[in-house]
Amino acid sequence: MRPKIFPRAATKDMSTCVHCGTPFSASSAEEKFCCHGCEFVYELIQNEGLDRFYDLRRDTTVRPVRSVPFEAHDFSWLEKTVEEIETKSVRGKPVEADFLVEGLSCVGCVWLVEKVYLRQAGALEAVAHPATGHLHLRWTSGETDLPAFAREIASFGYSLSPHRKGASHGEARQLGVKLGLCGAFAMNAMVFTLPRYVGMPVGFSFAAIFQLIAFLSAMLAMLVGGSYFIRRAWIAVKMGSLHMDLPIALGLILAFTGSLIGWALEIEGLLYFDFVATFVFLMLGGRFLQISAIEKNRNRLQRQRPVPETLRSPDGGEPISLSELAPGLRFELLPGQSVPVSSVLDSKAGDFSLEWINGEADPNTFHAGRPLPAGAIYLGNEPIFLTAGETWEDSLLARLTSTYRAPIRVPGLEKLLRIYLFAVLLIGSGGFVWWLYHGTAASALQVMISVFVVSCPCALGVALPFADELAGSLMERSGVFIRESLLWSRLRKVKTILFDKTGTLTLERPVLANPESLENLLLEARLALARLTTGSLHPVSRSLLESLGHEGQRLLREHLTPDIQDVPGAGRFFEISQDIWSLGRPGWQPGFPLTTDSERPDHDSELRKNGETVARFCFHESLRPDAIAALQSLRAKHFRLVILSGDRPEKVSAAAKLLGISEEDAHAALQPADKENYVKRLDRHDTLYLGDGANDSLAFNAAWTTGTPVVDRSLLESKADFYFLGHGLRFLPQLLALAKRRQQAVHLAFAFALVYNFCAIAAALTGHMNPLVAAIIMPLSSAISLAIVGFGLRDVKKRSPKVALFEDLSYSSAQGNRLPEGDHDQRSKSFRAHPV
Repeated sequence: MRPKIFPRAATKDMSTCVHCGTPFSASSAEEKFCCHGCEFVYELIQNEGLDRFYDLRRDTTVRPVRSVPFEAHDFSWLEKTVEEIETKSVRGKPVEADFLVEGLSCVGCVWLVEKVYLRQAGALEAVAHPATGHLHLRWTSGETDLPAFAREIASFGYSLSPHRKGASHGEARQLGVKLGLCGAFAMNAMVFTLPRYVGMPVGFSFAAIFQLIAFLSAMLAMLVGGSYFIRRAWIAVKMGSLHMDLPIALGLILAFTGSLIGWALEIEGLLYFDFVATFVFLMLGGRFLQISAIEKNRNRLQRQRPVPETLRSPDGGEPISLSELAPGLRFELLPGQSVPVSSVLDSKAGDFSLEWINGEADPNTFHAGRPLPAGAIYLGNEPIFLTAGETWEDSLLARLTSTYRAPIRVPGLEKLLRIYLFAVLLIGSGGFVWWLYHGTAASALQVMISVFVVSCPCALGVALPFADELAGSLMERSGVFIRESLLWSRLRKVKTILFDKTGTLTLERPVLANPESLENLLLEARLALARLTTGSLHPVSRSLLESLGHEGQRLLREHLTPDIQDVPGAGRFFEISQDIWSLGRPGWQPGFPLTTDSERPDHDSELRKNGETVARFCFHESLRPDAIAALQSLRAKHFRLVILSGDRPEKVSAAAKLLGISEEDAHAALQPADKENYVKRLDRHDTLYLGDGANDSLAFNAAWTTGTPVVDRSLLESKADFYFLGHGLRFLPQLLALAKRRQQAVHLAFAFALVYNFCAIAAALTGHMNPLVAAIIMPLSSAISLAIVGFGLRDVKKRSPKVALFEDLSYSSAQGNRLPEGDHDQRSKSFRAHPV
């Protein structure tokens, strides 16, 4: 039967998750949470008396919790780290270490993590930094259980990981130091130049000292801050590229050189030392604003490397690095790890997910002797042994996990900079020649230097980063985070939007279609189901565990979990008090072979006790909330919409039909290289690619700009231009519309800059420009540019007609495609997934 995909029902008004603040489409007015994880953590916070978290969070949007509290976390690395630290210390003495925490987003997160830590025995101090994800811990050696703390904060949605060397020493931190120093230098230069502006006599006894201090301040500002722009401009020129740093660097060099000449020749009209120091400070301020926002978003997700850096040796010897893998080498693979190279399974059978290869999360059973493709994710609970069939360098996974993307140049900006630089140099040189012929050499030099000084792109150098920061902060309220500063200039050229299907247009995990099957379970059956699903990597098991929510976690804490036995391709079971509980495919019982009925059952999995069916569970694949309305809005704005999926043709066709995408633009059964080739054929520097899996990695490299949802097993956050939290796609039309608003605001600021430069250069050419006037108009022009950008990107509180239209489309689309209540037979056939 042809599979069906169902959209999530939505109410007319968007809801905001009570816990994380992420907007989402609620299926009813009573629905308050965007996911089971947020609901679980909210109840946990209330029960633990930690509700001050919400007072501190205020209006900040934090990352949705999703499945973090329900996952089985391996903190064996933490036990080794603590052991290494404490063996170098004396029991009872303070020790300390640094870690990274994924999920830190606001002051509330910092307070919560520190509060939970200080409840641990022997805990002394916790210092968390949400901007970098850095966590510094101090504890009493031998008295504090750090793995227990790591598991506890995981139940609140925060994942602890090892600290990477240099992780907190990014470009933003270096710029912050430079900015602070250059601020002091600029202040000194202005203070010791001001007496000359207010009439200090040339023969004043301290005049020479004041001038020396101004020179030293400007020189230090050039060495500390100016060198940053000069170095970047020089590297770009050597690579044959031009960007905004070049006119900044030239302006600084010419202004400082002219000031040195003026000081040496005692020409007061050439002394721009205060201008140089202030200009460096303002440019660094704009750049710091831009880089710090980007780095904060990059550090927000401290994901572990998806492929282990080392593998276990079967004989327990030295760990095997990826570079040491070679054909015939035997290694051990742990649960949840991906197969690094194409290999042969030489131990027992096991279940693997091929979602990184074809985008489908459905488990596949592989038996001993069968080859395994690189990128297959092991879903079992016990280690298995593989024999490598190739080297890491030859592996497809090495290409898929590479985070390198070729730098994208902006030809329009380069052309504009060439014209700008040529015009400034021509006007300055022309002014010098004219005044040299009609005046003196000193006046000619003063005119030329003043032209170069006032034409420095100070206003744009501050306004552009401010526009990026303001636009980025507006999108953060919708759960979208920018990772690349060039995103906005790329988005305004987008004409074609390409989507992966599974995990991007649809939710990454099957949705339980008959939740009443859980509600009707007795306490004993609920406990058995929680035991059978905990620690499992199977998508259906994880969906069931999340649906059990807070009660399931409580039952697991209060009762011991017996040994769970896995039967690859069938299910899992345990025995307790002479009762055998099992969860698996329809008709399967432990100890009996799996039978295949001629008729396909109307459900996907069964919970059994001693062979008797206790509950039947149905699952379906669900479109993301607002997917239909978002794509309808984009289509109305004449964007071309394309699906590139590794999924089966019938599933892709069903999704395309619901979304209104033509059959010609819905491509199925694609390998990673096929997706890359499609993008290369379509891209004219106008494609936006949205994907979530390793099989989208090569297509990312070929697309003009990229975005990814934050899902459980993804590596694309580290190479995407932006990533988004939450479950919906409502943000996408807003993101593209905001890119146009930003462009309009920048164009207004640029128009002002042209008028300002025309007037300032005219004053310089007529000999009416001097250092005092330059010192006044430079910050004034910057302030006006900031005001223009701020007005153009102001946060409009009332709904615009376009936003209102989108919300109405969202409501009508959801209502028109809602699955009829009680139609569970239809739902059960929509998504076939067998739990393990």
